[in-house]
Amino acid sequence: MKVKAKKLFKEPIVWIAGVLLFCTTAYPILPTPFVRFALTISIALKNLLLFFIPFLIFSGTATAFSSLKDNGLRFVITLMSIIVFSNFLNLMFSGCVGCYLIPWTAAVGQTIPIVDPEKTITPLFLLKLPSLLSNTWALVGGIGIGICSTLFHLSKTQACIRALHRTIMQLMLKGFIPTLPLFLMGFVLKLLMEGQLTYFVQTNAKSCLLMVSFLFFYLCIWFMLAQRCSKLPPLTLFKNIFPAILTGATTMSSAAALPFSIEAAAKNTKDPTLANAVMPISLNFHMVGDTICIPVLAMIILNSFSCPMPNVLTFIGFGCCFVLNKFAGAGIPGGSIMISLPILQTYLGFNEEMLALITACYMLIDPLTTSGNVTANNLLIIFIEKAWGRITHCQKRKH
Repeated sequence: MKVKAKKLFKEPIVWIAGVLLFCTTAYPILPTPFVRFALTISIALKNLLLFFIPFLIFSGTATAFSSLKDNGLRFVITLMSIIVFSNFLNLMFSGCVGCYLIPWTAAVGQTIPIVDPEKTITPLFLLKLPSLLSNTWALVGGIGIGICSTLFHLSKTQACIRALHRTIMQLMLKGFIPTLPLFLMGFVLKLLMEGQLTYFVQTNAKSCLLMVSFLFFYLCIWFMLAQRCSKLPPLTLFKNIFPAILTGATTMSSAAALPFSIEAAAKNTKDPTLANAVMPISLNFHMVGDTICIPVLAMIILNSFSCPMPNVLTFIGFGCCFVLNKFAGAGIPGGSIMISLPILQTYLGFNEEMLALITACYMLIDPLTTSGNVTANNLLIIFIEKAWGRITHCQKRKH
């Protein structure tokens, strides 16, 4: 019992829930200097994160593309094309829901009030770091170097890329992830003391319910289509993937659910080789929960701050960068929103308060989005098994 308690105490969701509970109950009696100090820590951590994000994007994309030959070039290119198309299609659907339905579901005339400058909570000081590499060039460079290292068999370059990615991942996992509660606390306290977070939750309950309902409805369609492809009974299919969904929800990590996902994929496809080939690749890149919830949440926040909805071209540009950045996804708690902050700022015009609000809100729904990611990945492999079987069958007939 003590071992289980210690294990539960180490889960990120427990610490985050504890911090959110502390903030929502204690903020009326907390002294302003304490909140300013917490905000200073949060902003410093955010700036450190933004400093390292380009290196995560570069190393993640380069590692993904440099590993193509290790898994069969044609197979992995086909798989990645399917994942990119799926992510982009999901994002376009969610963008339409966000742009057209969010203003309709939001309370009429209810926008987040402007905070009196005298009551605004400000940090004690700002930690400013130089921008050594832009996110765009990190993405382009990572893809280019990854593909070149594969085509020209640059083994030393591939080894350096993977070593860099492992280092960045260790920094994220052992450096930033443990500080997530501190990262959130300052922003949440600021939003609560200024009345923005409470007002946002009260006036956007219908919109948030719409977001959750749309994700659930979308996954139900996936489930029905996958069940028809697999020919398994619906209850058996769900029973196979449930352990992976539960692990993803409680740890807020697709990576933690990987062993259960591989086991479920092997049962659902009757092909352990395919399960071991697909699941480690798709868990970081194919994120239906994120591509549905983050855009809708972004539209809710834009509407709450009386900002105009993005036009089609702007949203397509946002979508392309968002989808390509998924190649840098780490499958770790809050990883998706971390790499999305610069894109939200660049394409959708998010300011400091909006970035803080979407970060706090995303962490609240991270168990939900991770569950969506894990569910969709376990269903995607059924479609891939069906499609890849037909491709190989056609190739055999030709020969």
